Amino acid sequence: MITYALMGVLVLAMAATTLWGVKYNPDKNSFMSVEDTTFLRGFWCIIVVLVHVPATYQNRIQDMIGSFAYIGVTFFFMTSAYGLKWSLEHKEGYMDHFWQRRLPPILIPALMANAIGVLIRGVNGETVNLLSFVNINNWVKVLLLYYVVFWLIYGILPKILRGVYWQDIVMCLIVVACSLIDRLTDIKITSIWIVEPLGFAYGIVAAKYGNQIKNWLNEKWLAKCICLMIASGILGIAYLKFKPVVFWGDYVLKIVLGIAITLFIFTLIGKFKVGNKINGFLGSISYEVYLLHGSAFSIAMMLGISDSGAFVCSAIIITILVSACLKKLCTQLLRKRQVSLK
Repeated sequence: MITYALMGVLVLAMAATTLWGVKYNPDKNSFMSVEDTTFLRGFWCIIVVLVHVPATYQNRIQDMIGSFAYIGVTFFFMTSAYGLKWSLEHKEGYMDHFWQRRLPPILIPALMANAIGVLIRGVNGETVNLLSFVNINNWVKVLLLYYVVFWLIYGILPKILRGVYWQDIVMCLIVVACSLIDRLTDIKITSIWIVEPLGFAYGIVAAKYGNQIKNWLNEKWLAKCICLMIASGILGIAYLKFKPVVFWGDYVLKIVLGIAITLFIFTLIGKFKVGNKINGFLGSISYEVYLLHGSAFSIAMMLGISDSGAFVCSAIIITILVSACLKKLCTQLLRKRQVSLK
């Protein structure tokens, strides 16, 4: 009873954090705005924490909500690619200092999160080594892989093949090809993330056709919301039933469900002002949350918390607190460098 009471409190807190300040705005005319993406990052990052709760401490509510976490990771890849493509098209000379701009905000938090993890494992009496300080999270490695591909396609090769507008197609095809190779062969280019990195291709498409997508979402808005909500529900039920089916269930249906839910969310918020201080705060530290929630689980276990609900709630609180500290520290370290590049 305690477990489900606490999980109920958590669900209500997540709902309140998401819905607080939401207002209907029929004149809203934006797609992938900073406000919307920050709102969604804040929403998804907590769900990503839930999916990784250690098996001993899991419960039905946590497992049910966490089943949709892959969409949140997909969204993170999507916003990353969208930001790169949008900056390329709107900031003159963006590729000239690509790595100087993009690498520090990714690597500095990742390396510092490693140091925090090593410290926690050391306190817990676990064996640590120097490699633990530099061996960044595998999904960060996947993100960096696609950054390298982006840099090659949009920054290096166009200098050799000027006037050829094939970059977007090649970028998306490479992302899809990596996913299919991972799924159909023993070669694991993107480690365990097979569906999620497809978000990088979605982000390229969203940046390229943002205005067209925005116009499509706004036309017959209510009808599209209802249709996408029904489609998402049907696909969700179908996925729960058929996800054991090799390829068509655990891969194709999973991808289609993720696209449907993402489209539904973007369509729904297309006529609503969303976001608030709490949600915006969570969105601002979402990257750090992804990096540190594993360490937060270790801290919760060290505290001797046995109840599943108490463990989950405590781990989320610890994750948020440590992530906020790491965010503040990294912001200070990056500020001088960012100013020098402007």
